[in-house]
Amino acid sequence: MIRHVRGLGGGLVLVAVLAVGAGRAADELSGADKLRALYSAEFRFTKDGLPVVPVAIADGLTGVAISSSDGLRLLPEGDGGPEFRADDAWNVRVQGTSPAKLRHWTVVWRGRATQGAEAAGVAKTWRDRGETARVFEQGALFGVSGEILDRREQLIGIGPVPTAEAAEKAAERLASKGVLSSHGVFTELVDRPHGTVEAVGLKSGARVRNEGILWFSGIGAAPLRVEWTGGPGKPGGTGTYHGRVYVTVDRLGALAVVNAVPEDQLLAGLVPAEIFPNAPDEALKAQAIAARGELLTKIGTRHAGDPFRICSQTHCQVYAGAGRETARTTAAVRATRGEVLFAPGGTDLADSVYSASCGGHTESNENVWPDMGPLAELRGHRDGGKDPDPFAQGIDAASVARFIDAPPPSWCGQASLGVTDRFRWTVTRSASELGRLLAPLKVGELRGIEVSERGISGRARTVRVIGTAGAQTVRGELRIRQIFGGLRSSLFVVSVEGGAATFRGAGFGHGVGLCQVGSIGMAEAGKTYREILQHYYPGTVLRKLW
Repeated sequence: MIRHVRGLGGGLVLVAVLAVGAGRAADELSGADKLRALYSAEFRFTKDGLPVVPVAIADGLTGVAISSSDGLRLLPEGDGGPEFRADDAWNVRVQGTSPAKLRHWTVVWRGRATQGAEAAGVAKTWRDRGETARVFEQGALFGVSGEILDRREQLIGIGPVPTAEAAEKAAERLASKGVLSSHGVFTELVDRPHGTVEAVGLKSGARVRNEGILWFSGIGAAPLRVEWTGGPGKPGGTGTYHGRVYVTVDRLGALAVVNAVPEDQLLAGLVPAEIFPNAPDEALKAQAIAARGELLTKIGTRHAGDPFRICSQTHCQVYAGAGRETARTTAAVRATRGEVLFAPGGTDLADSVYSASCGGHTESNENVWPDMGPLAELRGHRDGGKDPDPFAQGIDAASVARFIDAPPPSWCGQASLGVTDRFRWTVTRSASELGRLLAPLKVGELRGIEVSERGISGRARTVRVIGTAGAQTVRGELRIRQIFGGLRSSLFVVSVEGGAATFRGAGFGHGVGLCQVGSIGMAEAGKTYREILQHYYPGTVLRKLW
């Protein structure tokens, strides 16, 4: 393959181009094939058998700068293609872009990939009701250590509509007919985004252009340094990263920079960003295993239409790259290498979600994410202690208030870290704040907030907001927290006076699965990481896959 590379002045610039010989079969895919593969749920592994996970560093960008003190390889076609080594620093931008073409569907049914016959029957029922119904598949199927792990599921979508918001509105229409329990929104990628990605060498002025993507890899062991400039509403930033980095076009036609990194190095940068790095060793090991499970179970189920598998934000898992690594958290990742939780029965991967603090009682998964069916490993329960069940006589405002005001003994209540601002909290929103926050509901001046449905831990699932101009119902644990200005959790009781509201609450986060502060309390009491995992994911089986 011959490529023309020109300097800033238009003259030819000599660069080191390493072409693959005719006899080499390291990678027979074309660059276009590799670009298409970014949008699939395909799993790749290192030669040592570790999964390689593409995680977004940032998107919505106007420019990216990549450098390495040990030198850089620029790979327009990815592995097996030409390599440019003219510079150890490149500026990257994109030209002639067009956004992805997406369609959104209201999900009315979810099932395992093996339930094809049932999916077809349900889809026919919806078509008979006059709806346009399609069957989709998401998730990943991959083999490791001679074992096939099937994380695929089938979805039935009603639509299509142009936006996710319209799909959510369609769910309200279908629910009003009494024929739908919400199962979320599925985003279908009709056509990937397009654009020409160009890299300019800082020393040589060489320009390298490629359709859709450019890959970068370090020559030596030093991590890659990435700096990015955000577009409208997107902040800039900088970080250092192991593995490879690719720059491509995001769904809106701006730049996305993605780190394709082996699982162990990803976890080394992820664990210290998710839990206190000075937590006890056994708590760090439990966190490493929970995070590893989240990587495996969520591949292919999020960020449809994006050229990466997961993001680096709270929506997926917080990842800070090589710059946040610590010796103790990296040791915890290495000590638990390849260890993964399986659901009760030992055949399917467990869903090992986690949150900062459960406040003394974990929550059942379907009460936080209604589009999920109940999972045996994610049943809400008391966080330790032998006191009577605080909700034995029912869950209402009075029993939740008693639980908050006089908390029974719990692991997350006795930890040395994370208790002060996470276990119990009080926050007041002024009348002016609430006027701004609740304006989209169009209820007028606030008169009352009623929690009409709670989960097994007392967390609010449905809230009725009452004002001078009417009342509106807000559903969903996260939505409830957001509508009131980002509450630490939805495990609260509330009083309203003069248009202001005071929330007294417990916990930080959704409360499902591992309680990070509680794991610290257990570790400080001498519990092992295996005991911690059994407490927060009852009945699970811990297995070593690599």
